[in-house]
Amino acid sequence: MTLAPNFDEQSPSNRPSVPGGGFNFRHLFSDLAIYSTGSFLVKGLSFISAPIFTRLFDPAQYGAWSFINVMVTFMTGLLLLGGDNAYTRYFFQCKTESEKQTLTATWLAFLAAWSIVAMAAVIPFSGTLSAWMMGEESYRAAWVIGLASSPLMMMNLSLAQALRNRFRAKAFTLFNLATAVLTITLGVFFVIYFELGVAGALLGAAAASLIMIPARLWAIRDLLSCSFSLQFLKKILIFGLPLVPMNIAFWLFSNADRLMLARISSLDDVGLYSIAGSMAAVIMLLQTAVGQSWLPHGIKIYEEEREQAALVFGRTMVYFLAFSGFVITGFVALAQEVLFILVPPAYYGAFTVIPFLAAGFVFFTSAHVSVVAIMVKNKTVYIMLACWAIALLNLGLNALLIPPFGIAGAGAATGISYMLFAAAYAAISQRLWPLACPARTVALLIIIPLGSIFVIALIAHYGPGVALNLFLKLAVLTCCGLALALTAGRAEGKTLQDLVKMGRNLLKRS
Repeated sequence: MTLAPNFDEQSPSNRPSVPGGGFNFRHLFSDLAIYSTGSFLVKGLSFISAPIFTRLFDPAQYGAWSFINVMVTFMTGLLLLGGDNAYTRYFFQCKTESEKQTLTATWLAFLAAWSIVAMAAVIPFSGTLSAWMMGEESYRAAWVIGLASSPLMMMNLSLAQALRNRFRAKAFTLFNLATAVLTITLGVFFVIYFELGVAGALLGAAAASLIMIPARLWAIRDLLSCSFSLQFLKKILIFGLPLVPMNIAFWLFSNADRLMLARISSLDDVGLYSIAGSMAAVIMLLQTAVGQSWLPHGIKIYEEEREQAALVFGRTMVYFLAFSGFVITGFVALAQEVLFILVPPAYYGAFTVIPFLAAGFVFFTSAHVSVVAIMVKNKTVYIMLACWAIALLNLGLNALLIPPFGIAGAGAATGISYMLFAAAYAAISQRLWPLACPARTVALLIIIPLGSIFVIALIAHYGPGVALNLFLKLAVLTCCGLALALTAGRAEGKTLQDLVKMGRNLLKRS
């Protein structure tokens, strides 16, 4: 990645000034904290509910539930037609509130009509999907419920995006909290009281989504109107439809591991892998929340303060990599102990997968900045091509590594795919619009957590005991955090003394 200017070689007095105008990193980071919590509450339900459903389901049932959820997520994303990003892109180009209302009403009305037609065509094939993908039709009812819930979940995501575009982070989080509570409560109720098994858990999620739609509509009522614009719809579809193949490819390379395990191995292995995937999804969800929160800020700064935009994007990359590297390393350091607490012993083997997935996520952090740089140039076709290339490679890696290494091979294949995905995005964005990122700093911010994850994995597998292992892993995490802080601080022109002073001030405030 050829990145410039190099902040490492600049003194504080020579570093570019912080952009003025409407952009504010404190505002961005405040939104990130709130949106991360909100996104985790809904999309991290597989992790939140793991202590419950691993005790209600055996590994095969848990694998079936997780697998159908993966397919529901795919259908939900497919129904969006790439319009979530397109809606945000044109929302900030609207000059008046009336235009924003027309844009919002047009898109929501179209999604409602389109999703009903699409599901009416797909649901009759639920039995065929169950037999082909899972080798049996006993989960047909679960498939019907899951597929029927896709339009409801899609509409909730669209309404949540409207809240993001208004920068209403607290409302976004409160609605997601309500959705999470309803989903788990209703799911457990249907599983235990009505003994519906996997179908009951999926029915709970569908009911929660249905209940939340009127509340979310009320929250964005200022963006709703009776108007409809074919011109706006055409713009959104032209922008969003090229993203649909990309979203399919992204879903494929994110979930090829479970698809291939279901076909090559068994639902029991899918269940074990799903526990690891659910835990790793916490990191992915945080990163997704970062990307979704950064998207409107990034587009806004590009449209309004273009001369400073490259610098803002570059500094954002440094911040994201430093923070994400520490969080991911901390996740791996605690993952084994969390497994011991949350799930029955039958699921402990899931830890084998986690270091591989986490290593891939370290690289993937950079893609959330790179992709916005590509989007502002309206070159989404490059995103699609990169996604499909990596998706096909991921399928090949899974086919190669799963037979000899099982779930560890699936994790390694996915981790490598995330690494290549981030590299592809970086190369494309650098060609379209070079960002002002310090190359040496970016490299260090990736290498430090990777090395730490490797050491932690060795301790987890070969350490002397649970208590001492935890102490050693936390020591590695501390060293990783200090190294990342020093590296990022140097890029910002901060000395060690400056960082110590900042730390003391934070402790005094707390």
